[in-house]
Amino acid sequence: MIPKEKRNEYYESYLRDLASHFDQQEAVHEGLRIGEKIRRVREEQGLTLEQLAEKTGFSVDLLQQIEVEEITPPLGTVMRLSKALNTVMSTIISSDGPDRQYCVLRVADQKTAPLPQGKTGDHSYIPLSAALRDRHMDAFIVKLNPASRKTLAPAVHEGEEFIYVLDGEVKAVIGSREEVLGIGDTIYLKSSASHIVTTNIDQPALILAVLYSGS
Repeated sequence: MIPKEKRNEYYESYLRDLASHFDQQEAVHEGLRIGEKIRRVREEQGLTLEQLAEKTGFSVDLLQQIEVEEITPPLGTVMRLSKALNTVMSTIISSDGPDRQYCVLRVADQKTAPLPQGKTGDHSYIPLSAALRDRHMDAFIVKLNPASRKTLAPAVHEGEEFIYVLDGEVKAVIGSREEVLGIGDTIYLKSSASHIVTTNIDQPALILAVLYSGS
């Protein structure tokens, strides 16, 4: 246990390390190649980009940018793509390695974990369960950047989401309702409802997000 008088110091150090990790990722070449995995699954199923665009409602240009890892797709986009490709999200957001029944990600490793490649102006995220295949829940630490307040479109997909605010101030818009969340606040939502989750101020926010695919 962390001594009570040390908890704030420890937590603040942890957040600083996470923020530094996110900020340094543009200079890091190793990362989760989500676009490459999407392309591989699509080609294995014999789908063209045009056919995948028709199934998802995304433009061909957007899908091309995702596949060549020019942009990092939001988590809702990854979930919609996995559904269209008749696979679970863990097939796309997972690391290569042996099958196992559980996975552990130590706190020190969270602060050095590879992030998805591509531009991360809107957001970036650290997968916390990537070492376990064929799972139905995915946990992430997500950095919400101020740019996402203007660029993110509402997400609609199957499943459920749980969000815990680690740092900053978050705005969640679900349908016509709006909730502002502070540190320690949580929200649980049905992902089939139109939703946007962004930072509420001109500063980044950090959240713990757990997504259930509904499979």
